[in-house]
Amino acid sequence: MDEPKSLSEVIADKWEEWVPQLGAERERIECELTLLLRELDEAEELDQIAAVRKKILDLLYKFSAIHRELILAKGSATPATNEPRTGARHPTYEPKERYQIVPVYYGTNRAVSATLGSRILYGGVCGDLAYGVAKVGIPDDHRMGRIERPRYWKLQFWKRDPARYVEVLQIEELPLADFKAQAIGDLGRCRKREVLLFVHGYNVGFGDALMRTAQIAYDLQFAGIPALFSWPSQGSLFFSWPSDLTLFKWPEDGWIKTYSIDEKNIKDSRSYFEEFLQVLCGELGADVVHIIAHSMGNRLLAEAIAAMAHPQTPPGARLRQIVLAAPDIDVESFKQLAEQFREKAERFTLYASSGDKALQISKRLNHRPRAGDCGLDIVLHDAVDTIDASAVDTSFLGHSYYGDNRSVMSDIFSVVRNGTPPQDRHLREAELYGKPYWAFPS
Repeated sequence: MDEPKSLSEVIADKWEEWVPQLGAERERIECELTLLLRELDEAEELDQIAAVRKKILDLLYKFSAIHRELILAKGSATPATNEPRTGARHPTYEPKERYQIVPVYYGTNRAVSATLGSRILYGGVCGDLAYGVAKVGIPDDHRMGRIERPRYWKLQFWKRDPARYVEVLQIEELPLADFKAQAIGDLGRCRKREVLLFVHGYNVGFGDALMRTAQIAYDLQFAGIPALFSWPSQGSLFFSWPSDLTLFKWPEDGWIKTYSIDEKNIKDSRSYFEEFLQVLCGELGADVVHIIAHSMGNRLLAEAIAAMAHPQTPPGARLRQIVLAAPDIDVESFKQLAEQFREKAERFTLYASSGDKALQISKRLNHRPRAGDCGLDIVLHDAVDTIDASAVDTSFLGHSYYGDNRSVMSDIFSVVRNGTPPQDRHLREAELYGKPYWAFPS
């Protein structure tokens, strides 16, 4: 057994036993250690392996009992060559030189817009429900919370290079029977029989949704299989570029056109989403399904869960962690839907931000406050843990912080990976109208 595998296996075998020794630092240690183990798993040269191993030991140095066991594990074997290793890689990820391929199981009611050889392109028009699996390349030097893409202002013109950029490498549409057979096979190889489903929001193309799904699953080191439901969003910020567009002026007529089309399309997508969710929960043999929805995608998720039979009964996978990121639903409608959430999942976590410019425009278009906004209209409901992410929001539109910000991704890691309640995470408790919520510290 080579040393890196031994060290990783010791940590995996002993982790639950070590957790009580970490105390209040558990979340920080867990997040940093996850990144280091991924770095160790991907290291090929002996000096790289040694450097990462030292970082792990340094991270756990003050926990003397843990550190001592790792020192013993470190000395139990020495790597004899610098040959590539398979170690503790995710069993459904395909390792390549300088990148890994993450499979994403998808369902979509987008109509096919074109085919390029064997590659299918889905557009923004409604069609029938289709199933398939896509392969997304993630570079070995990927940074948590990022989707690495070429930067045109640096003249990094697009060339397919999964060793540098997150890339959709293959999209294969499958008959339902083949989709289920392949997903069942991959689930059987996973350490946990769990599915992580992502539902995108407004202004997201099919390829972007695939890359976001793979990035989230990779960053969370999700132990099961990632899945995507993609509804027919127009996938562009504007329906057409108006001639008077300037850097500091939003062409709201463009927003209204694409927004209204997306609103109609998402209403027409609910039955397809419910059908896809039923396949994931009831026909793959999964034990648990987690769901992350963003923006307008929360309308599909919230309405589908509210309409579910109550309480949720076997057979089938349980819904465990439901993450509602920047929901573009008016506040009163959301609260009415939340009344039907109880006992249908283990936990509902809502991330909101006062800096979400896209939701501010949505509020103006709809003339109603949005559930993903903060301030006096922040959602306070006993069926939902509300997290104010205003302090860590750094993206341009302030709308994709759930996947772009490392602090938020680390918090979602704690939710999905461990089911940790907000009072036990690195959040501060706040109160409004006598009701509690939580916030990221400034």
